[in-house]
Amino acid sequence: MISARVWSSSLTAPPGGLADVSLPVVAMGPRSISLPGVTVSDVGAERMFTSDDLRLAPRDGGGPLCSPEHRREARAFGVVNVAFHLRRGLDRISALLGHALPPLVVRIGVHASQAPRWGGGHYRLPALTYTKLPEEEPPLPTGEIHLGLGSGFIPFEGRPYFHAPSHNAGIICHELGHHLMRHTADLRLNSGRPPDAQANRKVALDEGTCDYLAAILLETPDIFGWHRHHVATTSLQRRRLDGPWTMAAYAGSRTDDPHSDGAIWASALWAARSKLEQCGVAGEEFDRLLLRALTRIGRSPAGASRAEALQRRMEFGGALHALLDEDQSPAGRVGGVVEAVFASRGIEVGFDNDELRERARARVLRPVSGGR
Repeated sequence: MISARVWSSSLTAPPGGLADVSLPVVAMGPRSISLPGVTVSDVGAERMFTSDDLRLAPRDGGGPLCSPEHRREARAFGVVNVAFHLRRGLDRISALLGHALPPLVVRIGVHASQAPRWGGGHYRLPALTYTKLPEEEPPLPTGEIHLGLGSGFIPFEGRPYFHAPSHNAGIICHELGHHLMRHTADLRLNSGRPPDAQANRKVALDEGTCDYLAAILLETPDIFGWHRHHVATTSLQRRRLDGPWTMAAYAGSRTDDPHSDGAIWASALWAARSKLEQCGVAGEEFDRLLLRALTRIGRSPAGASRAEALQRRMEFGGALHALLDEDQSPAGRVGGVVEAVFASRGIEVGFDNDELRERARARVLRPVSGGR
């Protein structure tokens, strides 16, 4: 075990509070750290780790205003911070699933030559083509997380903080969610594709579930509130899970942002969990039910055609059906509450997403009777 300093897991005051932790480091390189099941490297950096003391300072994210030494320390802090949050998240997922996910590799700065000011992250599988930021080297078939080096400044305690994604637990935990989705629900049917020709397109159900995972890991519905503080909490683009979103706001086009549509699904999950906790059911029980449902979706047969199977795996109603089916066990006791909460958000079994949107909009537009 090696002593390390990270941003704490709570985002009640993002990016959290600095906490000293012990990391089960199994290997260290000049610019990489390996924990059990997780390897994180900053591919463009020179030697970052000069000792085995990982109690580094975040240096306000590093960035162009810092000295070279402070930038080095900020990037090294980012590698440690990513490793901590991913190992913590994988431990939580393993406990809920009952087994471990495949090892995960994270590469920071891998796209720096293409987009030097990229401030985001993505989960990548090897593919024949990529819609943006093509890969110079194919990712591992089990999946990789890629993080940018940062773009712009955001407020922190009254001063600017360079937004390095490796310092942002919300982004880190969301991308971990894609690793979970690939190896459970497999919404893109990648298990039936050639290892070097996987599909990387994400759909709303995927993005929303990843937001939900980040929220339960960080214990806050406002997972992106730090770097999206300028976005109104009433906007879907904020992706705050405690918003009152319904299927009436669903867009659904391939040209629309699946993250925004996914926020509708994520908020329904969060509302169901919150309601169950009010009823005396531990939130972890619902989380375990959700992961069993994701696994059920991944085991479901592809069907007559790949196109039909892909469409079915996009549907919110179908995922709800899997949730309710998983509750039909001797210990099942949450389905009625879950079904009612999802219905209040316009999500019901037996309808595709477009039908749910039209039904929800019809309810919104229905005139109120009984007036004078």
